[in-house]
Amino acid sequence: MRRLLLTIAMTVLPWALAQAQIPGKQMVSGQVWPMLVQVNPTSPVGPWCFVGRGLSMFEASADGSDAVISLPEVIYFDGTAYYQLSGQTNLSFATPTSGHIKFKYAPEYPNLVTFPAFSNYTEAQAEAPNLTLVNFSVAFTNGTNSSNCTLPVKIKYQME
Repeated sequence: MRRLLLTIAMTVLPWALAQAQIPGKQMVSGQVWPMLVQVNPTSPVGPWCFVGRGLSMFEASADGSDAVISLPEVIYFDGTAYYQLSGQTNLSFATPTSGHIKFKYAPEYPNLVTFPAFSNYTEAQAEAPNLTLVNFSVAFTNGTNSSNCTLPVKIKYQME
């Protein structure tokens, strides 16, 4: 019985204690998975949002309240206008899993578009100890319910 408990503890305990956290003030690079979300896929019109595959850089603040993430290609279409939001962003955390994301180099767009909420933020160890999978969802809107589009973002970072 003791051997069984020891085997279970040795197998389960390391996974329960393992938490992938990208250290603050350390820049890491990774790859973004492409994702297209069409709010109404059967309609030729309507909002959609997209993140393209490509290189991403990540650096968290020392206290973890903010993070800078670069995204290779982000487009939001609200049903009438296209918004090119690629490049550097700033995630400001209100809680450990949510906050607002600021698309830095899109000042001509409305604040609702360039400063949307994000939620469901997670960091998890990927298939190797030096790989971290970051997930979060961006809730795009231009202020009307018919323009809402929630974009899941998935990025795998490698720490050396």
